[in-house]
Amino acid sequence: MEIFSTLDTLQSFLLQFGIWTPLAFFLLQLLQIIIAPIPGGTVGLVGGALFGTIGGFLISAAGTLAGSIIVFLLSKRFGRPFVIRFVSSELIEKYDQIKESKLNTVLFLIFLFPLFPDDMLCFIAGLSPMPVKTFILIVMLARTPSVFINTMIGAGIMDDSPTQFMIAVTIYAVLIAVLYFNRKRLDAFIQHSKKRVAELPAPPNIDKEP
Repeated sequence: MEIFSTLDTLQSFLLQFGIWTPLAFFLLQLLQIIIAPIPGGTVGLVGGALFGTIGGFLISAAGTLAGSIIVFLLSKRFGRPFVIRFVSSELIEKYDQIKESKLNTVLFLIFLFPLFPDDMLCFIAGLSPMPVKTFILIVMLARTPSVFINTMIGAGIMDDSPTQFMIAVTIYAVLIAVLYFNRKRLDAFIQHSKKRVAELPAPPNIDKEP
């Protein structure tokens, strides 16, 4: 993981692919959603540094969307045994079993605000009855703002553009502040959105052999 230690080392790693650097970056952005040790924040910053705000955002957003969909579909296909290989049981317990009527709102808010485990929520969302089209729409609307902000910060750092950097950091700070002052309210909303025990499907009846 040494290539992710600094922006310069990751940038140098990607530049060695020459004309295939955009594709390499896209694949890396996709993989960072599936493979937890890859730092998504660092990857997004380098996208802005390499391709500028607009180019970096488009490639980052495409990679994020593709990775999110892949994780969602794999979770739907292989179920809980697959998800628990990537997500802790505590996290699954916290965000699993959300009522269908509340699921879209809960997932949108979690994706929109920073500091939530966005990538892990893609795994957990795959355990729900949410349609793929709905998931794609939520990802596009709620995950792309943070991708854009991260790309702006990266482009501002590497292009020595303090104005752009400060705008992006300010927006990010506002989102964190809103989350901080409403964290308890949001946590309560998530807990109240979960199905009651009586609503959960009954476990299969396994008759004991005499």
